[in-house]
Amino acid sequence: MPVFDYHGVSVTYEHAGSGDPIVFLHNIGGDRRIWVNQMRALSGTNSVYALDLIGYGESDTPAGGYTIENYLRMLTEFLDAQRLSRVTLVGNCFGSALSLLYARRNPENVRALVLCSPLTANTLRPTPTGLTARLASRMKLDPVAGAIRLPALAAGLVVREQLGPRGRTMDRAAFAELRHRWAEPQRLLPPAAIARDLPKLAVLDGFRPDADFPPITTVWGAKNHILSAAAGARLNETLAPLRAITLPECGHLVMLEDPDTVTTAIRTATRTALAG
Repeated sequence: MPVFDYHGVSVTYEHAGSGDPIVFLHNIGGDRRIWVNQMRALSGTNSVYALDLIGYGESDTPAGGYTIENYLRMLTEFLDAQRLSRVTLVGNCFGSALSLLYARRNPENVRALVLCSPLTANTLRPTPTGLTARLASRMKLDPVAGAIRLPALAAGLVVREQLGPRGRTMDRAAFAELRHRWAEPQRLLPPAAIARDLPKLAVLDGFRPDADFPPITTVWGAKNHILSAAAGARLNETLAPLRAITLPECGHLVMLEDPDTVTTAIRTATRTALAG
């Protein structure tokens, strides 16, 4: 697997295909493998990249650096190093927030945005996850979070909470793989550390793209228990997406729960932007 050296921190990524570039960014607690279905389907027509953000998957887990600005700088330098221009950015949760933040700074380099369950201060606040994040932000839990690992049973409960009714019928092997990732050593450190920085995402709640901003597609699972789909609907009023998709039986991991619909949304977003 190729590695991008980000100031001494190894960032693992996957690349396949050729053509107009699509870059996939995962959620807090996930890794690049959540996009396996989309990478496979779109690599025949596009140059597709999926990153393991710092602290996740096969990327390094340093003691610090878990800030929004650092992740955004990492994304910027990765795109520059790969000489990628006019990219379609596809994110889930925190990955969607990074995509939108990058596009605000570099709109000329973004062809389109596909934002699955975009994380903002408002979409996080009314949920149990939001309460956990607020508690974590008031206590420095990094040493504890870095030292413990979730037992398999607890990791399984975390995964189930991320899935809607459709996702809970997924293949047992796929569920076991998600559970295993949450039970890996040091997997709690990045979420605990980034919690202190999440209030800064309030800037996205008031963002109103102008007519020249890259076209946005949003995808929400109506049964999302990690972020608030109702707050997501209000976010759509300010983001004014070209397409707003709601999947009634899905939760937080829409790309795994309804892979075909998400793949079609990405393909449509990219083709529409090209035609425009």
